[in-house]
Amino acid sequence: MDSINWLDVLLRWMHIFAAITAVGGTFFARLALLPAIEESLTPESRKSLHAAIRRRWSKLVAASIAFLLVSGLVNYAMRIIPGYDLPKFYHPLFGVKFLLAMGIFFIASVLSGRSAMADRFRQNARKWLTINAVLAVLVVLISGVLKTAEKSKKPAPSPAAAVEMAKPHG
Repeated sequence: MDSINWLDVLLRWMHIFAAITAVGGTFFARLALLPAIEESLTPESRKSLHAAIRRRWSKLVAASIAFLLVSGLVNYAMRIIPGYDLPKFYHPLFGVKFLLAMGIFFIASVLSGRSAMADRFRQNARKWLTINAVLAVLVVLISGVLKTAEKSKKPAPSPAAAVEMAKPHG
């Protein structure tokens, strides 16, 4: 237990739980909730239920986005970039993953929002939830590639190099 970096563990847990919440919620809404509501409720009851769900879900969406951004960017900036020599495809693939995640965050935010644009999006909720689910699957697949990509620890700088890097230049 002495060799565990608890900050890394906490960030990993944050990232995984936020992803489970966001991705699981998208699949649940698209594959179970929407079809059940459409077949069993009147239009007025649907509207009321959607509003009640949105009030609760929007908080989870916002928290999941915040946790994913914070934990993902801290991990990338503090652990991956400075500590490893990475394959050439790593950074471009990370960029694609990040852009796809921004799309997911946008769609999830709009679908759980209260604006006129959110109302227009929800008129095609089935389509937008499907798009979000596909994007989420792509992000998970890319994450698996990035996690298993061969990374080699960068060698520690020699004492002389460390002294040289610490000197002010200019």
